[in-house]
Amino acid sequence: MRQYVFTHFIVKKPVVTENDYTLYLDEFKGLQFIHCDIRKWNKTTKKRLHKVLELLLETLGQDLYAAHDIDDNKHRKFLEMYGFKYFSAEHCLDGLLRQVWIKECNGEDT
Repeated sequence: MRQYVFTHFIVKKPVVTENDYTLYLDEFKGLQFIHCDIRKWNKTTKKRLHKVLELLLETLGQDLYAAHDIDDNKHRKFLEMYGFKYFSAEHCLDGLLRQVWIKECNGEDT
């Protein structure tokens, strides 16, 4: 029997709102999933977002997870750039296979 997980997140709580981006957290089965809406991408946004992610990891004291559509190479590169690593592949309620990526709180990239 397959274990189905999320199709989308019901309650994305904004935790950081900047002019150029918003970060959201959403808890699913005890795991903190992070979402990021980028409104303007440039070098400054990239650097600020990196600092904010590190501060968020330090403050929460736990790993962050991100859902990833397998065919989205741009999103995969974004996750890799910020130190996320492939964690698992999960079948969602809509039947699609999606990846879950992790950024470890005590990992090398933090």
